[in-house]
Amino acid sequence: MSHREALEAIYRLTKEEFGKEGHDAQVVELLGQYLELHPKHIFSARHRHAWTLFGDALLGIGRAREALPILMTAYDKAPEQSRGHVASRIARLLEEYVSPRQAKKWHKAATDCCGKHEGWPWVFRGANYAVLGEFKQAIACYERAIEIECSPDKDEAWLNMGYCYRALREYDNAALCFEQSLALDPKSREAKTALRAVRGMDATLKKLGGILPAAAREAGQKTA
Repeated sequence: MSHREALEAIYRLTKEEFGKEGHDAQVVELLGQYLELHPKHIFSARHRHAWTLFGDALLGIGRAREALPILMTAYDKAPEQSRGHVASRIARLLEEYVSPRQAKKWHKAATDCCGKHEGWPWVFRGANYAVLGEFKQAIACYERAIEIECSPDKDEAWLNMGYCYRALREYDNAALCFEQSLALDPKSREAKTALRAVRGMDATLKKLGGILPAAAREAGQKTA
Protein backbone atom coordinates (compact mmCIF):
# COMPACT_ATOMS: atom_id res chain seq x y z
CA MET A 1 0.00 0.00 0.00
CA SER A 2 1.41 3.39 -0.99
CA HIS A 3 1.70 6.35 1.38
CA ARG A 4 -1.24 8.08 -0.33
CA GLU A 5 -3.39 4.93 -0.20
CA ALA A 6 -2.61 4.55 3.51
CA LEU A 7 -3.74 8.11 4.18
CA GLU A 8 -6.96 7.57 2.24
CA ALA A 9 -7.66 4.33 4.11
CA ILE A 10 -7.11 5.99 7.50
CA TYR A 11 -9.37 8.89 6.55
CA ARG A 12 -12.16 6.56 5.36
CA LEU A 13 -11.93 4.60 8.59
CA THR A 14 -12.00 7.86 10.56
CA LYS A 15 -15.21 8.96 8.86
CA GLU A 16 -16.80 5.62 9.70
CA GLU A 17 -15.81 5.87 13.37
CA PHE A 18 -16.81 9.56 13.64
CA GLY A 19 -20.39 8.62 12.81
CA LYS A 20 -20.60 6.17 15.70
CA GLU A 21 -21.72 7.38 19.10
CA GLY A 22 -19.02 7.21 21.75
CA HIS A 23 -16.19 6.52 19.30
CA ASP A 24 -14.25 9.76 19.86
CA ALA A 25 -11.25 7.88 21.25
CA GLN A 26 -11.04 5.84 18.04
CA VAL A 27 -11.15 9.05 15.99
CA VAL A 28 -8.35 10.55 18.09
CA GLU A 29 -6.12 7.52 17.51
CA LEU A 30 -6.81 7.45 13.78
CA LEU A 31 -6.43 11.16 13.12
CA GLY A 32 -3.34 11.39 15.27
CA GLN A 33 -1.67 8.97 12.84
CA TYR A 34 -3.27 10.60 9.79
CA LEU A 35 -1.97 14.06 10.63
CA GLU A 36 1.46 12.72 11.53
CA LEU A 37 1.76 10.91 8.20
CA HIS A 38 0.22 13.67 6.05
CA PRO A 39 2.74 15.86 4.17
CA LYS A 40 2.88 19.22 5.96
CA HIS A 41 3.09 21.27 2.77
CA ILE A 42 -0.14 19.93 1.22
CA PHE A 43 -3.39 21.61 2.26
CA SER A 44 -6.28 19.66 0.78
CA ALA A 45 -9.88 20.16 1.94
CA ARG A 46 -9.68 16.72 3.55
CA HIS A 47 -6.52 17.65 5.44
CA ARG A 48 -8.02 20.91 6.68
CA HIS A 49 -11.18 19.14 7.83
CA ALA A 50 -9.14 16.51 9.66
CA TRP A 51 -7.78 19.13 12.05
CA THR A 52 -11.31 20.18 13.01
CA LEU A 53 -12.46 16.59 13.49
CA PHE A 54 -9.37 15.90 15.60
CA GLY A 55 -10.11 18.86 17.87
CA ASP A 56 -13.76 17.88 18.25
CA ALA A 57 -12.82 14.29 19.13
CA LEU A 58 -10.26 15.43 21.70
CA LEU A 59 -12.97 17.54 23.32
CA GLY A 60 -15.30 14.54 23.27
CA ILE A 61 -12.93 12.50 25.44
CA GLY A 62 -12.12 15.34 27.85
CA ARG A 63 -8.71 16.32 26.47
CA ALA A 64 -9.57 20.02 26.20
CA ARG A 65 -6.02 21.23 26.85
CA GLU A 66 -4.84 19.35 23.75
CA ALA A 67 -7.91 20.30 21.71
CA LEU A 68 -7.31 24.06 21.93
CA PRO A 69 -4.07 24.25 19.87
CA ILE A 70 -5.47 21.68 17.42
CA LEU A 71 -8.59 23.80 16.80
CA MET A 72 -6.47 26.94 16.47
CA THR A 73 -4.46 25.14 13.78
CA ALA A 74 -7.76 24.11 12.18
CA TYR A 75 -8.83 27.77 12.17
CA ASP A 76 -5.60 28.84 10.45
CA LYS A 77 -5.95 26.12 7.80
CA ALA A 78 -9.73 26.38 7.28
CA PRO A 79 -11.17 28.00 4.13
CA GLU A 80 -12.92 31.31 4.69
CA GLN A 81 -16.42 29.78 4.58
CA SER A 82 -15.58 27.36 7.41
CA ARG A 83 -13.63 29.62 9.74
CA GLY A 84 -16.67 30.90 11.62
CA HIS A 85 -17.63 27.40 12.73
CA VAL A 86 -14.10 26.65 13.95
CA ALA A 87 -13.87 30.03 15.72
CA SER A 88 -17.13 29.29 17.52
CA ARG A 89 -15.78 25.91 18.70
CA ILE A 90 -12.68 27.64 20.07
CA ALA A 91 -14.81 30.28 21.81
CA ARG A 92 -17.01 27.71 23.52
CA LEU A 93 -13.97 25.68 24.59
CA LEU A 94 -12.39 28.77 26.15
CA GLU A 95 -15.64 29.65 27.91
CA GLU A 96 -15.90 26.25 29.52
CA TYR A 97 -12.28 25.49 30.34
CA VAL A 98 -10.41 28.83 30.49
CA SER A 99 -12.48 31.99 30.88
CA PRO A 100 -15.46 33.67 29.18
CA ARG A 101 -13.45 36.86 28.75
CA GLN A 102 -10.81 35.13 26.65
CA ALA A 103 -13.60 33.72 24.48
CA LYS A 104 -14.84 37.17 23.44
CA LYS A 105 -12.48 37.68 20.49
CA TRP A 106 -13.29 34.24 19.09
CA HIS A 107 -17.03 34.88 19.27
CA LYS A 108 -16.36 38.10 17.37
CA ALA A 109 -14.37 36.13 14.79
CA ALA A 110 -17.34 33.79 14.37
CA THR A 111 -19.80 36.64 13.80
CA ASP A 112 -17.35 38.35 11.44
CA CYS A 113 -17.16 35.16 9.35
CA CYS A 114 -20.77 33.92 9.41
CA GLY A 115 -22.86 36.62 11.07
CA LYS A 116 -24.20 38.20 7.88
CA HIS A 117 -26.35 35.23 6.96
CA GLU A 118 -26.56 33.04 10.11
CA GLY A 119 -28.05 33.84 13.49
CA TRP A 120 -26.37 31.21 15.66
CA PRO A 121 -22.99 33.04 15.99
CA TRP A 122 -24.83 36.06 17.37
CA VAL A 123 -26.73 33.88 19.85
CA PHE A 124 -23.47 32.38 21.14
CA ARG A 125 -21.80 35.80 21.26
CA GLY A 126 -24.76 37.23 23.14
CA ALA A 127 -24.59 34.40 25.66
CA ASN A 128 -20.92 35.19 26.20
CA TYR A 129 -21.70 38.83 26.92
CA ALA A 130 -24.49 37.78 29.28
CA VAL A 131 -22.15 35.52 31.29
CA LEU A 132 -19.86 38.52 31.70
CA GLY A 133 -22.78 40.65 32.91
CA GLU A 134 -22.66 42.86 29.80
CA PHE A 135 -26.38 42.62 29.19
CA LYS A 136 -26.84 45.57 26.82
CA GLN A 137 -24.17 44.21 24.50
CA ALA A 138 -25.82 40.78 24.72
CA ILE A 139 -29.19 42.27 23.75
CA ALA A 140 -27.59 43.92 20.72
CA CYS A 141 -26.28 40.52 19.61
CA TYR A 142 -29.67 38.86 20.01
CA GLU A 143 -31.25 41.66 18.00
CA ARG A 144 -28.77 40.95 15.20
CA ALA A 145 -29.75 37.27 15.24
CA ILE A 146 -33.43 38.19 14.98
CA GLU A 147 -32.80 40.53 12.03
CA ILE A 148 -31.49 37.67 9.87
CA GLU A 149 -34.45 36.68 7.74
CA CYS A 150 -34.09 32.90 7.51
CA SER A 151 -32.42 32.27 10.86
CA PRO A 152 -33.82 29.21 12.71
CA ASP A 153 -32.44 30.59 15.99
CA LYS A 154 -34.89 33.45 16.50
CA ASP A 155 -36.87 31.74 19.28
CA GLU A 156 -33.67 31.21 21.28
CA ALA A 157 -32.55 34.76 20.60
CA TRP A 158 -35.86 36.15 21.90
CA LEU A 159 -35.71 33.88 24.96
CA ASN A 160 -32.15 34.88 25.85
CA MET A 161 -32.92 38.54 25.25
CA GLY A 162 -35.78 38.19 27.71
CA TYR A 163 -33.37 36.82 30.29
CA CYS A 164 -31.13 39.85 29.77
CA TYR A 165 -33.99 42.30 30.23
CA ARG A 166 -35.02 40.37 33.34
CA ALA A 167 -31.47 40.73 34.71
CA LEU A 168 -31.72 44.48 34.02
CA ARG A 169 -35.05 44.49 35.93
CA GLU A 170 -36.91 45.63 32.79
CA TYR A 171 -39.71 43.16 33.36
CA ASP A 172 -42.14 44.48 30.76
CA ASN A 173 -39.52 44.19 28.02
CA ALA A 174 -38.63 40.72 29.29
CA ALA A 175 -42.26 39.64 29.03
CA LEU A 176 -42.49 40.90 25.45
CA CYS A 177 -39.40 38.87 24.53
CA PHE A 178 -40.73 35.70 26.14
CA GLU A 179 -44.02 36.17 24.27
CA GLN A 180 -42.13 36.45 20.98
CA SER A 181 -40.16 33.30 21.79
CA LEU A 182 -43.37 31.42 22.54
CA ALA A 183 -44.96 32.63 19.32
CA LEU A 184 -42.12 30.91 17.45
CA ASP A 185 -41.97 27.84 19.68
CA PRO A 186 -45.29 27.35 21.52
CA LYS A 187 -44.02 24.18 23.26
CA SER A 188 -41.04 25.86 24.93
CA ARG A 189 -41.25 25.12 28.66
CA GLU A 190 -38.46 27.60 29.40
CA ALA A 191 -40.29 30.47 27.73
CA LYS A 192 -43.60 29.56 29.40
CA THR A 193 -42.00 29.41 32.86
CA ALA A 194 -40.08 32.65 32.35
CA LEU A 195 -43.15 34.50 31.05
CA ARG A 196 -45.31 33.29 33.92
CA ALA A 197 -42.69 34.45 36.42
CA VAL A 198 -42.25 37.97 35.04
CA ARG A 199 -46.01 38.41 34.74
CA GLY A 200 -46.22 37.67 38.45
CA MET A 201 -43.58 40.27 39.27
CA ASP A 202 -46.07 43.13 39.83
CA ALA A 203 -47.86 41.13 42.52
CA THR A 204 -44.54 40.29 44.20
CA LEU A 205 -43.41 43.92 44.15
CA LYS A 206 -46.77 45.02 45.53
CA LYS A 207 -46.40 42.62 48.45
CA LEU A 208 -42.86 43.87 49.01
CA GLY A 209 -44.14 47.43 49.03
CA GLY A 210 -46.53 46.50 51.83
CA ILE A 211 -43.78 44.93 53.92
CA LEU A 212 -41.04 47.54 53.59
CA PRO A 213 -42.76 50.49 55.35
CA ALA A 214 -43.51 48.37 58.41
CA ALA A 215 -39.96 47.03 58.47
CA ALA A 216 -38.60 50.58 58.17
CA ARG A 217 -40.77 51.80 61.06
CA GLU A 218 -39.62 48.91 63.25
CA ALA A 219 -35.98 49.59 62.41
CA GLY A 220 -36.46 53.27 63.26
CA GLN A 221 -38.01 52.41 66.64
CA LYS A 222 -35.07 50.17 67.53
CA THR A 223 -32.51 52.87 66.73
CA ALA A 224 -34.43 55.61 68.53
